Amino acid sequence: MDVIGQIKLNYTEDFKIACKINNLKHEELLQYFIDHVSFYAFIGGDMELPYLWATTVSIDCKEVMGKKVEAVKDQRIQKISLRYIKMLTALHIEEDLSEGAVSAKSISLMKKWAVEMGPLTNYPAGIETSDGERLKLTFDLNLICSMNGINVQHLLQYFIDKISLANERAVNLIQPVKTDPSTAVLLLLVSGHEEVRNKILPHQEIYKKYGLWLLKLDKKQKEENNLENRIRNYSAFYLEWYNALSKE
Repeated sequence: MDVIGQIKLNYTEDFKIACKINNLKHEELLQYFIDHVSFYAFIGGDMELPYLWATTVSIDCKEVMGKKVEAVKDQRIQKISLRYIKMLTALHIEEDLSEGAVSAKSISLMKKWAVEMGPLTNYPAGIETSDGERLKLTFDLNLICSMNGINVQHLLQYFIDKISLANERAVNLIQPVKTDPSTAVLLLLVSGHEEVRNKILPHQEIYKKYGLWLLKLDKKQKEENNLENRIRNYSAFYLEWYNALSKE
């Protein structure tokens, strides 16, 4: 993989806790997010959930960090882009395709678009963090960042900053209220990706103990009406769980 440049990412405590408890390396979660940012979902295409949530993160990041972008003047790029946008838009009206089939077809079209655009753009194929983690960048991610006036570092840091198991548990404890898109990406990776779901967790006695304690904490926190207090209590619990795993 050709790596262009290095970025500095600040791994928040909540991000490190979420990765540790779910037995994920930082780069595993970041790469999963990168791989599911979709231009087709960005323009309103209906895709499988990981693509929708990951792309929602990029849309939210645009609203917070996006800058005004100058229109592309290269007519070759305009012509190629218009052709593929028309093909992607046509997927909206193909009634006989399943959600999975639409996702697959849109991904195939994006790969062909990437090949044609390769000689005309300077999109990086990969990037390295200051911690030595190498990440492969997709055409979709580069394209969306370019269109929205954000860079890869901004988007990845935004994704990291929003992940919180404590917030997710506290907000949706009594009834589903709102799922943060970044945390949703994490939960979909853990629950839906076979390689991750079937991992043999280390220190299973710790997972068993804290899993049971979490259920007890849930019962207790349902009586807590103050959301900030619930978040604080879950944060303390997950930090204790993280520390127990880190000591082993």
